[in-house]
Amino acid sequence: MTEVKQHRSLRDAFGQFATGVTVVTALDENDNPVGLTANSFASVSLEPPLVSWCIDKGSTRFSEFADAQHFTISVLSAEQQELSNLFAMRSWDDTVFSDTEWSSGHHNVPQLPGVSARFHCETAHVYEGGDHLIIVGAVLDYECDPKEALLFFQGDYRALS
Repeated sequence: MTEVKQHRSLRDAFGQFATGVTVVTALDENDNPVGLTANSFASVSLEPPLVSWCIDKGSTRFSEFADAQHFTISVLSAEQQELSNLFAMRSWDDTVFSDTEWSSGHHNVPQLPGVSARFHCETAHVYEGGDHLIIVGAVLDYECDPKEALLFFQGDYRALS
């Protein structure tokens, strides 16, 4: 099997695990808002409250998130597929926040409205993880407004039925 086929095959195998969809936001070194779509979110611990997410080292926003002291993870609802696409396709774009509603939250980190849950975090640990960086956040505060989840499965968005 060629390396390209093996990479695609492994990616397809990983895609068999359904995940929720999040947008992670932070401020860059000039206090400008940055954000990207991530489906690598996981709860880590209740005591102390910790969450994790991973960022591709090749991401155009890698340095901003690798250096961020604070970030917010917004768990998207089923109605927010367009928001997910916006931050997936335009995470590199400094004007992406001009095309959506947002407000300043804890430590002035951007927060998005209408999400199912929101976790305000301080970076607690950063680990090397192959071609990704694993970021563990200490949850400083959170909000929860349960809604139908936006899911990603087999390379596409899905809904619970």
